[in-house]
Amino acid sequence: MRVLVTGATGFVGAWTAKALEDAGHEVRLFVRTPEKQKVSTLPIGVRTGDVASGDITDAASVVAAMEGCDSVVHCAAVVATDRRRADEMLQTNLVGARNVLGAAAERGLDPIVHVSSITALFRRRLDRMHADLDVGGLDDAYGRTKAAEDRYARELQQSGAPIVVVYPGMVLGPPAGEQFGEVAEGVETVLKRGVVPGIDAAWTLVDVRDLGFLIAALMVPGQGPRRYMAGGHHLTPRQLRRDLESVTGRRLIPLALPGLVLRGLGRAMDAASRALPINSVLTEAAMEYYTRMPPTDDTPSEKELGVVYRPSTETLADAIAGLARVGRITARQAGPRVAAAPTGGPLR
Repeated sequence: MRVLVTGATGFVGAWTAKALEDAGHEVRLFVRTPEKQKVSTLPIGVRTGDVASGDITDAASVVAAMEGCDSVVHCAAVVATDRRRADEMLQTNLVGARNVLGAAAERGLDPIVHVSSITALFRRRLDRMHADLDVGGLDDAYGRTKAAEDRYARELQQSGAPIVVVYPGMVLGPPAGEQFGEVAEGVETVLKRGVVPGIDAAWTLVDVRDLGFLIAALMVPGQGPRRYMAGGHHLTPRQLRRDLESVTGRRLIPLALPGLVLRGLGRAMDAASRALPINSVLTEAAMEYYTRMPPTDDTPSEKELGVVYRPSTETLADAIAGLARVGRITARQAGPRVAAAPTGGPLR
């Protein structure tokens, strides 16, 4: 199949293109800046020279990019929990989803894969998340846009469009060149400070390569509308600290702050950011997700698509090695085990 991948020079998009090529598909990259391939798709071995330039908010360029394609994977989105980027997210994500998914449905592409987020289904006091939950979402800009996208995708599904919605957790793994994804900022912060905060909290962590494998496994036409959870591993602060210590060889300090306190700190940081040029992973929305995100039911993707979610230590190790290679963390912060491992390049 010839598959159009939007957001193809981003972290998820690049690894998705790689997984699709590895599965034998022809890939067309839909990108705003073709030169960005040099620091995203090319370093991980994506071979295609089929590139369409455009923007998901420009309907004409989306339609032109779909010419001759059998399927589309919509990865492009602005991802942030920073309130200052609310207008950008609301404009780009929802308009882009309508342009891409709507045009694909009109043109009979099959399958049409929409890479959503578990934040679209999030609500408080859930014991477990599964893909057939009603749309939820927090009141933060990212949560609102993902929920709105999801409602639109489900409207198309109800009309019979062969849309497959995938709900990834926190996506991490080896970089696509210089592209790491937003979750890497959390890893970077923990390693720089040497502290893992939280008690009643968790990271829901999925490897970007496993997500790419899942998407490639969906490339079978005629299956109709479907939805799959891809949350991955649900790591409590204690489990996350043990994994990071195992990977790095460092001792990290547990900071036993309850969720109520972390959410309060997030609100305080949001208030400060309105007056000061502060850029922090500690936001109210981020802490809400961190302290209230339940485990996910990934059984359908495992049984129906053959996805095997790799150990979280492998995901963390590859991400940390990448952060060290580009100098976002020092060799000391990466730890002796990462520094001693073969990395494909020097640690700075």
